[in-house]
Amino acid sequence: MGQLPNTQQTARLRFTLAVDRDYRVDGQTPTDFWPVELVGDYGARLAPHLTKGRLVLVSGSVHIDERREANAPQRLFPYVSCRQLRFLDRRTEESPGDS
Repeated sequence: MGQLPNTQQTARLRFTLAVDRDYRVDGQTPTDFWPVELVGDYGARLAPHLTKGRLVLVSGSVHIDERREANAPQRLFPYVSCRQLRFLDRRTEESPGDS
């Protein structure tokens, strides 16, 4: 689920967090998908346990990366810079992604 590239000896855990809104539209709950980045050894230790469908609490701040390319408009990419991640469920034998 999460990507753990190693950039100049610094581990970076990147994953996408699905967040349900607190209202319904035509009987369905809209979902937002937020890119999350956790830098350092903490992310490296969490990566094996972070599987699709796990219920997590993410604490951090929203950052916006600006990217500019020649002859193209400026593009903004929001993401959450995670300081702390807590698992709110218990991992079971039947959990998706467990092997």
